[in-house]
Formats: sequence, structure tokens, C-alpha cells
Amino acid sequence: MKQIIKDEIIKLLGKIPLATNLARKKFISSFILGLIDSRKVQFQEIAIHIESDAKLDSVERNIQSFFKDYEFAYQQVCLVLLLFLPKGRLTLSIDRTDSSTTDVTLGHISAMF
Repeated sequence: MKQIIKDEIIKLLGKIPLATNLARKKFISSFILGLIDSRKVQFQEIAIHIESDAKLDSVERNIQSFFKDYEFAYQQVCLVLLLFLPKGRLTLSIDRTDSSTTDVTLGHISAMF
């Protein structure tokens, strides 16, 4: 069943060009499935749920390397993630946080269903 879902995600990535080569498409689909399974966003937690023969530390390093080197088109990422949400009304939640110790401002948007 998981392989069928993974294959469908790879097909979707063919329609929404997040990645150009098959290896990256497979990684992104594995990452998405790991993200869904773990229900967390920490790489260490997601790595546990990615099917691989490699050691857990190696899978986590692969995730870190991918995000370090890969430039995302965030509108396309949003389109892919929307495909996993149920049809119907969504509530958007927006947060802007200013750090008192640094000059960093973080913007955050969430979709709730």
C-alpha cells in the first residue's frame, strides 16, 4: 500500500516539477511519507519513518544534505502539500515573531482543516 502511495506521489511530482531527476523525486516522496507517518517536522523523527537500508544517522544526514543543497520553489511545494489535504474549507493562521535577542523576524503561515 505504501509503495502505491509513493508511486502516486512520484507521478504528482512529474506534474509539479519540484525535482528534475528520478532520485530526487523518490527522495521527496519518501520524505513526504516520513513526514506524514511521523506527524513531526524534526529530521530525526522523519528519518525513523523513511524506508531505507541505511543507518538512521545516514538517513538523517541525507535529509540535512538535501535541504542544504536544494532550492525550493515554495509555491510548488504548497501545491503538492495542498493535494494531501481534504477537500473543503481551510483556515489560515499567520504569525510574525520578532526575536528580542537578535534582529531576526520569523514569518509563519499554517493551514488548518
